[in-house]
Amino acid sequence: MKNIILISLVVLIFLGGAWVSYLIFRPAQDKVQINSQTILQSLQSRGFLVTETYTADQKVVIDNRTGSFWKDLAWGQLITASALMKVGLGIDLMKLRPEDVIVSGEKAKINLPDIEVQSVELAGAISLKNEQGILKMALDSDDGYNQALEQLKAGVEAAAMAEEVKNLARQNAEGEIGRLVGFLSPDLEIEFIWPVVGEE
Repeated sequence: MKNIILISLVVLIFLGGAWVSYLIFRPAQDKVQINSQTILQSLQSRGFLVTETYTADQKVVIDNRTGSFWKDLAWGQLITASALMKVGLGIDLMKLRPEDVIVSGEKAKINLPDIEVQSVELAGAISLKNEQGILKMALDSDDGYNQALEQLKAGVEAAAMAEEVKNLARQNAEGEIGRLVGFLSPDLEIEFIWPVVGEE
């Protein structure tokens, strides 16, 4: 009985020693090398990154009248329209070039393209009022929908490109890109560089 205990003890000590030796002397796992190219390809694969959605009740008045009573009575048109509009803003990561991503040690600098509009669309129905001259209504009736939609889109796009909205989109972009790069290298410190206003 003592022999069995002694043998078991020797085997346990041997196995324990072998395990400790493995932990100490095991080969280091290959660390994935994160470089500028790795980050560039990862970001470019995302394409256009929408980082802010701007919504607004947009109104427009289109006055196609001449100011002449008789002409306007016959051919004049006054369109009043309103709608809830939505604009998607963000950055096109496909525009990144190799020189825009620089990795040095545990730090990275990323030169980002500026915020741009990705989409402008209706978020509800257009409320439309169309006043037309007698002859225009009879011979060339135009409900004004297309003109109204075009100007509603132009107006909300201009509002969405205000600097305070673009700043929100930039902040969100930094957070999203930081998370994307963090998946590749959690310890990498990132500095974002945006185009100077008026430079482009």
